[in-house]
Amino acid sequence: MTTVNPAPAALHDTAHRLSLFVEGLRDYSVVTLSPDGTIMSWNAGAAAIKGYEADQVVGRHFSLFYTPADIAAGKPALALQEATAKGRFEVTGPRVRKDGSVFSANVVVTPIVAEDGRLLGFGKITRDISDRVAAADRLTMNESRLQALVDTVLDTLVDGLIIIDRRGRVQVYNRACEKLFGYDSVEVVGNNVKMLMPPDIEREHDQYLINYQTTGIRKIIGISREVVGQRKDGSTFPMHLAVGETTHLGEPIYVGIIRDLSERNQVESQLRQSQKMEAVGQLTGGLAHDFNNILMLISVNVEALLDQEVPARTRERLEQIEKSASRAAELTQQLLAYSRRQPLQPRLTDLNELVFATSKLLGRTLGEHIEIEAILADDLWITNVDRTQLETSLVNLSLNARDAMPRGGQLLIETRNAILDQDYVSQNPDVAAGAYAMLAVTDTGSGIPPDALEKVFEPFFTTKEVGRGTGLGLSMVYGFIKQSNGHIKVYSELNRGTSIKMYLPRADGAVEAQPAANAASLATGTERLLVVEDNADVRARVCEILRDLGYTVDEAADGMAGLVRCENAKPPYDLLLTDVVMPGPIGGKALADAVSSRWPGTPIVFMSGYTEDAITHQGRLDTGVRLLAKPFRRHELAQMIRQALDERGSSPSVP
Repeated sequence: MTTVNPAPAALHDTAHRLSLFVEGLRDYSVVTLSPDGTIMSWNAGAAAIKGYEADQVVGRHFSLFYTPADIAAGKPALALQEATAKGRFEVTGPRVRKDGSVFSANVVVTPIVAEDGRLLGFGKITRDISDRVAAADRLTMNESRLQALVDTVLDTLVDGLIIIDRRGRVQVYNRACEKLFGYDSVEVVGNNVKMLMPPDIEREHDQYLINYQTTGIRKIIGISREVVGQRKDGSTFPMHLAVGETTHLGEPIYVGIIRDLSERNQVESQLRQSQKMEAVGQLTGGLAHDFNNILMLISVNVEALLDQEVPARTRERLEQIEKSASRAAELTQQLLAYSRRQPLQPRLTDLNELVFATSKLLGRTLGEHIEIEAILADDLWITNVDRTQLETSLVNLSLNARDAMPRGGQLLIETRNAILDQDYVSQNPDVAAGAYAMLAVTDTGSGIPPDALEKVFEPFFTTKEVGRGTGLGLSMVYGFIKQSNGHIKVYSELNRGTSIKMYLPRADGAVEAQPAANAASLATGTERLLVVEDNADVRARVCEILRDLGYTVDEAADGMAGLVRCENAKPPYDLLLTDVVMPGPIGGKALADAVSSRWPGTPIVFMSGYTEDAITHQGRLDTGVRLLAKPFRRHELAQMIRQALDERGSSPSVP
C-alpha cells in the first residue's frame, strides 16, 4: 500500500484557510496561550465577546478575564493544571469584559503538545452563554414561583399534592406532603411514589398503572377513595386520595390530591363514643331511679331484719341478700360513672395523702404475693376531685393489676406533676393543654393485647375469663376521669405489664382536714323533719328510721304536697329531706328552691337514685348541696341529717 503525502503547497493552503476560518469566527473566542498562560493569538470572536483588540491583550496573562474572587482562589492556574493533567478542562462561570461587565461563559481549555511530548501551550475556546443562563434563570424562577404557588395556595386547600410520571416516579411533592409523610422533597422526587405506601399496597401500585395504561380501565385514575399512607417513621394514617390525569410534553402525568383523614376519623370515633355514652346514660338513667328505689327497699329491710334475733341460717341468707343488693347498686353506679351522669362532690385533694391512705387497704386486699411500691412526687400539685370516686378508681385499677399477676408481681403507684403541651394534645385531642397532677398504676403482669387496647374503656368489655369480671371497672374509671375534666391513658405490652395514667387538672388552694366518720353509733336528734318521697314504701321506711332515731317526722308524697306542708307548719320545719325526681309540677329541686326562698334557715338534704341535671352542673353537685345517693344505709342517713342540722347553728324547734 502506497501512502500519498499532500504536497507542501497544499498543506500551506489548508493551514491558511483554517487560520482565516478561526480568525473570522465571531460567536467563539478562540485564543492560544503559552505554557504559562500568556495570550499568544486573538481572533475576531474574542474581540467581539470580550471587548479587547488583539494589540491590547496579546502578551498579557489570560487571568485578566477572571473576576477578582476567582483570581484570589487561584482558578486560572488550576484551569491550566487540570487541562495538562486530564487533556481537557471545561467550566461554566463568570468572566469579565474590558468595560468591567460580567458575563456567563462556557470555557474549554485544551493543551497543545508537540510530537516529542513537549507542552507548547494551550488552545482556549470561550462562548458567551449569558442569554441561555438568563433563560434558564427565568425558567427556574418560574418553576420556583409555581412551586411557591403549590406550597402556599394549594396548602390551604389540600393536605398534599403529588405529581408522578407514567412510571410512577414523583415529579412534584409539595411542602404539605413533607409535613404529612415526614420525608423532605429531595428524598422523594425522582423515586417511585410507592415509597409512601404500606407494603401490601406498594406491591399492587405499579400493576395498577400498567393495567390502566394498557387497558384504560380505571381503578385509581379519576376515582376518589380512602387509602392508607405510610410515613417515614413507618407509621400509617388514613387519607382521601383523588387522582387525575393530564399530559406534559406528550407524556401522561398523574396528579394526586391528598387529604389527611386522621383528625376526621378521630372526631368520628369520638362522636361514636359520645353517642354510645349518651345511649348508655339514657338507658341507665331511665332504670337508675326506679331500680335504686327497689334496692333501697331491699337494703333497709334486710338491715332491719339483721338487727333482730334470727336463726343463723336465716342470718346467712339475709347477709347474702344484702351483699347482692350492694353489688347491684355498685353496677348501676358504675354505668352512671361511665356515662358521666353520677353526681360528683369534688374537693381539694392531695393525691399523695390519698395514695398513702388507700395503700393500707390495698395491702390487705391484694395479698402478700403482690409487692406494692409507691413513688410520690415532692411538691405535688393539688387537684379538685371527688375523693371517694378517685379512691374507688385506684382500688379498681389495683384489683385489675392483681388479676393480671396471678403468680405475683409488683404494683407501682406513682404521682407527679405533668404539663401536657400542644404536641401532646395534637396526638390526644380529648384533653386540654395545661397543668395536671398525675396518678399512675403500673403492674408487671400479662399486659393487654394490642387489638384490645382501643376497647378497654368500653362497658362490659373484659379480657378476663367468664365470671371473673363485669367489664365495668375501667369504663367507670374512664367516665369518672373525663367527668372530672381529666385525661386517662393506657400503655401496655404483652408479658411486660400495663401502666394506666390518670391526669387531673391542677387546682389552687389548701386541702382541708376532713372529720373522721363515726360508724360505731348512730347520730340521733329530736328535731322536726319533713320527708318528701313519691315512692310510698321508700318513704315509709325512711320515716321509720328517722323516728327510731328520735326525730319528729311529717311526710308528703310529692312536691306540691310538700310545699303545702311547709306553708302550714308552725314554726317552720328544722330540715327538709326530699327526693329529686318526682312526678307533678313541682320536683325536688323546685321544692327546695321555694323552701330556701321562704324559709332560708331550713337546711335541705336531697336523696335520689338518679339526679338528672336538677342539682348538678356539668356532673358536679351545685355548691352547698347535700345528697344521699340511693340505696343508702341507715348510718349514712343518720350522719347526713345530723350533720346538716348541726351546721344550721340553731336549737331545734318544738312541735
